[in-house]
Amino acid sequence: MSKGLVLVTGLTGFVATSTALAFFEAGYSVRGTVRSADKADVWILVFPQYKDRFEFAIVEDMTKPNAFDEAVNGVDIIAHIASPTHWNPKDNEQDILLPAINGTKNIVNATKLEPKIKRVVFTSSFAAVVDARNPPPAGKVYTPNDWNPITYEEGKASAEPRWAYQASKALAEKTFWDFQKTEKPSWSGSVIAPIATYGPPQQPVKDLKGINMSNQYFLAMANSTFKQGVPAIGFPYCVDVRDVALAHVKAVELDVAKGQRYLLVGSPYKPEQLVDILVRNFPMLKDKLPEVDISTVDITPPFGIDTSKTTSELGIQFIPLEKSVVDTVSKLLELAVQFGAI
Repeated sequence: MSKGLVLVTGLTGFVATSTALAFFEAGYSVRGTVRSADKADVWILVFPQYKDRFEFAIVEDMTKPNAFDEAVNGVDIIAHIASPTHWNPKDNEQDILLPAINGTKNIVNATKLEPKIKRVVFTSSFAAVVDARNPPPAGKVYTPNDWNPITYEEGKASAEPRWAYQASKALAEKTFWDFQKTEKPSWSGSVIAPIATYGPPQQPVKDLKGINMSNQYFLAMANSTFKQGVPAIGFPYCVDVRDVALAHVKAVELDVAKGQRYLLVGSPYKPEQLVDILVRNFPMLKDKLPEVDISTVDITPPFGIDTSKTTSELGIQFIPLEKSVVDTVSKLLELAVQFGAI
């Protein structure tokens, strides 16, 4: 018997797929939002064991008013994950800011139509916590109380897409909290804020171009793109998608999580550590990677992040860096063979 029906927005994405699977494994039924029925059909073909507890709702454009009104009908829980993540927008406002903010407005407004809803978890980002435009002060330790102060206008006008993305995440999350303050809904809300998210991709893809952006980093390492040196990417920390998915389940099951914000941040890392892990575990990739001497690398992160609230209240024990990297690359190599890329 199902524990309840969970609406997972953006079902076919990297984080949403893993989150939907975590809810299935925890005993829930899942309704995923997709842009077409074909996408839902392809998705459930990969996970036939959950077919009896799966349904979908078509949301072609989450920015349109009332976009989620039908999708919320009969659901008990919402995991709002859908949000644009890309670095090549034609227009910061239209491609990044408005989809994130208006999509959030539409999902929370839709909850007024379904009194059954008990819990809503919003997937934010560490980008809503830290202002990456400015180096943190020495000794800074980020906590769930920190906020990125970037404004809508700064995100809209920025020539750097990353700042537009940061603004979209911070402002969308504030929209989520503001709704709870002003509307005082009957449901309780929680926020999950993950940092750069790696882990084995489980979402259906047609080719390697369909792999999510963060895992493209590992593909580039495996195909010699970084032979002359692996660049840093994002913040010097990462988290495994399976921890992020589990946190969504815990956030809607535990009373302590009501009204709370959780940072999902696993291991600090340097690019040289990733190379070292790959060479030791995938010797066939050695010639595609730069030579590194890990003993000479200072792996001390430039700032700290306090995740004690996540571990103590949600009970998340973060997957170690090496396991996350090995599992991720194993899956990517499997897909590369499947698509004839190697």
